[in-house]
Amino acid sequence: MTAKERGSLEDNEERDQEEVEARNGEKGQEDEREKKEVKEETAEEEKEGEREEQRGVDEEDELEVLRSQVVQLLLELEETREVSQRHEESYNELQGLLEEERLASAHQAESFTRQIQRLQAQLRSVQEELDSLEEEKASELWEAQEELRVAQEEVQELQQSAEEAAAERENDIALLQEELCRVRAALERLRGTTQEYELELTTLRAEISMKNQRREEQEKAGGEGDMDQLMEECRCLKDECQTLKNDNKQLSEKLEMLEQQQASSAESCLALKAEQNDGENDTEKDVEKEVMVEGFVSTLEVGGGNPVDAYTQKNISFEGKPITPTGMSGGFSEVFSLRDQLKQAEEKASQVQRECEGLKGELTELQGRYESSQRERAELEAELQRCRAELDRLAGRKAQSSTPSSECPILSIPFIGMVVIMGLIWCCWKELLS
Repeated sequence: MTAKERGSLEDNEERDQEEVEARNGEKGQEDEREKKEVKEETAEEEKEGEREEQRGVDEEDELEVLRSQVVQLLLELEETREVSQRHEESYNELQGLLEEERLASAHQAESFTRQIQRLQAQLRSVQEELDSLEEEKASELWEAQEELRVAQEEVQELQQSAEEAAAERENDIALLQEELCRVRAALERLRGTTQEYELELTTLRAEISMKNQRREEQEKAGGEGDMDQLMEECRCLKDECQTLKNDNKQLSEKLEMLEQQQASSAESCLALKAEQNDGENDTEKDVEKEVMVEGFVSTLEVGGGNPVDAYTQKNISFEGKPITPTGMSGGFSEVFSLRDQLKQAEEKASQVQRECEGLKGELTELQGRYESSQRERAELEAELQRCRAELDRLAGRKAQSSTPSSECPILSIPFIGMVVIMGLIWCCWKELLS
């Protein structure tokens, strides 16, 4: 029983005692009143006796009056007894009601105690559940921290790999620039060689014209014994000269092609510089650059395909004229010197061919490096996408596993950290691309 119920029961008992005392007081008052009435009656009777003694005449009248008064008093006494009986009945009824209330309060107190015990058991179970939830929350928080640490390590590894890929890409760009400079230097060397050969051709033409003049003078002085043979040789030389002219024309066309290819290589160099400033279109520009370099190599291969004719055309370009018998030795010496020059030109052409093959091999190597860098870039992008998906999955898992509102700030800290890490990864990736 609680203190409130005990206080209410004590109040009820005090009220019952007061009612009993009030009823007992009423009964005592009625008895005293009856005694007083009896005393008054006796006093009156005595007074009446005295009066009877004094009044002898009116004695009977007074007795009648006294009897009527006694009867009236008896009636009043009877009424008071009935009233007291009714009070006793009401007291008994109140006593029964009080007992019923006591029993009801006792039953209510028992029910309250049972409810309190049941609530205490529920409170213990709820406390145990809260403890288990706190333990589960601590374990999940620890797991989230571990996953966040692993994600941070993966992000650092990805950042390092991205930096390495960017460094390799810069190295590839530098190598391509070096190759372009080397090709440009080779073109400059070829141009200088062409100019040298043109100067040699000019000098050879001047020498040949002078020798022809001397031969004409010697023909006028010499005989006509071997004229037919010399004329045949002259016709052969004319045919050879025509062939060399045709080869010279082809070489000039190839030279124009080389100049056009040089212009295209300059454009590719400009595109490569623009590629360093614009990282979004790097793949297309690398492909264009490779196509241009391949075209240049193929042009060099075409130019070096017939080295004897090309350099023969550079070194020999004259018009055949009739040769005198006295100029035979000079003509043969010139033929021998021209053959030596042809051999040297052939050696130079083979050297240029080897250089072209070396450039082609280096270009193939650069293309392989470019493809490997593209594969590494694709792998890094796939790894980044996987990391993003993992972080999104972790964020969704933490959002679903959040229980009370008071735990939201604790669970929001890893989520905010993930968002910040994702932003840093994205910024680093954009900087690397740019």
